Amino acid sequence: MFYAYVGYPILIAMLARVLGRDDPPTVSDRTDDLPEITVLIAAHNAANHLTERIENIFACDYPPERLHVLIASDGSTDATPRLVSGFNDGRVKALSFQTRRGKAATLVSAVESVTSPVIVFTDATTRFDRDSLQRLSRHFSDSAVGVVAGRVTMVDGQGAPSESLYWKLENKIRGFEARLGITLGASGAIYAIRRSMFVTPSRPTINDDLVLPMLVRMTHQCRLVFDPTARAYSPSTGGIRCEFLRRQRIGLGAMQCLPTLRGLLRWKNLDQAAAFASHKLIRWIGPFLLIAALVSNLLLATDLRFQGLLLLQAFAYGAAAYGLVTSRRSLASRLARAGTSFVVMNAAIGVGICRYLIGHDTVIWKPTERSSWSHIPATSEMVHASEKRAA
Repeated sequence: MFYAYVGYPILIAMLARVLGRDDPPTVSDRTDDLPEITVLIAAHNAANHLTERIENIFACDYPPERLHVLIASDGSTDATPRLVSGFNDGRVKALSFQTRRGKAATLVSAVESVTSPVIVFTDATTRFDRDSLQRLSRHFSDSAVGVVAGRVTMVDGQGAPSESLYWKLENKIRGFEARLGITLGASGAIYAIRRSMFVTPSRPTINDDLVLPMLVRMTHQCRLVFDPTARAYSPSTGGIRCEFLRRQRIGLGAMQCLPTLRGLLRWKNLDQAAAFASHKLIRWIGPFLLIAALVSNLLLATDLRFQGLLLLQAFAYGAAAYGLVTSRRSLASRLARAGTSFVVMNAAIGVGICRYLIGHDTVIWKPTERSSWSHIPATSEMVHASEKRAA
């Protein structure tokens, strides 16, 4: 676990510094070469979000005649299908699937209706920066690029970044991996795939933002680019319970995607295999490593050599418990809350894996509850619907 969260980030940072390459950091002022794109959203009961989401997309700096939006309703029981069908813009299309099948299956079915050469995947609760679509699509001028992943930033109720230590570390790692050409997956809030390279998964999955990009890379041996300047914003989740459910879903999805992504562990792609094992696999088995460490220390508690390790573990779990109840802003309290997040994350992933192993396999879940955008002011860079209406 130390290697996965400390050792690997240090190692990948050093390798990126010595061996890494940088993609062009700026966006060209020319828009005549930008490809036609379709922004695809799989939505379940998202009527409260879609109007502002669509306005946010169309307020981006992208040639309007090359920008389309496709909303695929996944068994919605609210006004989602009716709202999209009634949107007064011919560039907005709707697909309505009566039976709920899960996000990945909905996306795969919707892709069949897309004719644009580039598809941008995002969520109903996400917001883009004004130049995000340009920054994503510019990379497809390189025929070797099959996928482009952007960066997602969590924002709190005041619109300020609220990235946890985990997300800060994750974005750093993705940047280092990108410079080495071994990016793993994307954030479901913002990524794009070349339509001609899209690959339909052979197995159901809940982790679409890992499986869909990696299938493209594995099948076509193309580049998967991470562009941190293509930014998306997502409201923070509704507390520890919501985060637990989200991580539980990730644990279950990890087991689902292993057969599909087993090709990543081939020796002929040793760098990609090492990254996948270090960045993903060790984290997925982390809950069981933590349990094994605790149990083994309890069994060896009579040995003085191991009593210090047992006390250290007890202190760490005690600090994590303290982090659940404290609201203080001291350094100690912030460290305790970081410990809480770490323990909750691993517990949730472990529960998700166990649910899969005992037969609770599913690709359908309740979307994570997030803060409402109506209470979040626009940042200086973010395109917000209220800005468009005020113009």
